[in-house]
Amino acid sequence: MDPVEEQAQELEVLESIYPDELERISDSHFTITVDLDTPSDRKHSLQLTVRYPETYPEVIPELDIDAITEEVDLEADYDSEDDEQTIASKRAINLAETVEFSKEDLHLLTSKLIEEANMQIGIPMIFALVTQLKDEAEALFTQNLNLKQSQYNKQREEQDMLEQKKFQGTPVTKESFNKWRSEFRKEMKIEEKTAERFKLMHNGKLSGKEIFEQGLAGDEEDDLSENVKSMTV
Repeated sequence: MDPVEEQAQELEVLESIYPDELERISDSHFTITVDLDTPSDRKHSLQLTVRYPETYPEVIPELDIDAITEEVDLEADYDSEDDEQTIASKRAINLAETVEFSKEDLHLLTSKLIEEANMQIGIPMIFALVTQLKDEAEALFTQNLNLKQSQYNKQREEQDMLEQKKFQGTPVTKESFNKWRSEFRKEMKIEEKTAERFKLMHNGKLSGKEIFEQGLAGDEEDDLSENVKSMTV
């Protein structure tokens, strides 16, 4: 059959299958909008542009894919009074709304269609390519959504760990206590106080009763013991 005649017949069939989705630009140039079934409330579609070479279907058609994503204000669901946890919960619920096809995704889908087209050479193939595009795109959407979910879960785990650390004190070890004790003695001038007490007790020749009544018998460990109580174990 003459290629031009085959092209005309295929295009006629496609217009009957896709009465609203197909837009004819010329007898050899048209677009088909492919609506995707996704868990997102946003409408996701792809537009497949097809150009017939003169000898199609003996050669593959020229194919191009563009993404059509409904614009939605994703921040509209957040109230000014929502706290951080509430916003995080809403984002988790609306995670599917944030998925979009990147240029790399569209390039991958185009490559898959070209690969399939090379296997269909010799017969009209556009319907088969549109069917494959829908299946591949929906699978890719799910894959991207799962990746976002995994990233979100990891982020939440890291945030939870940071929150838990706020309620955990610093463990006291022998080394950390000795370091703290040394710094505390310097800060409180324990050595100076001890020397002063010693001087008053011995040079002043106070009686045992006077030493007790003036509290000079205590040493720096009394101060240390009080401050140790404030350390987190």
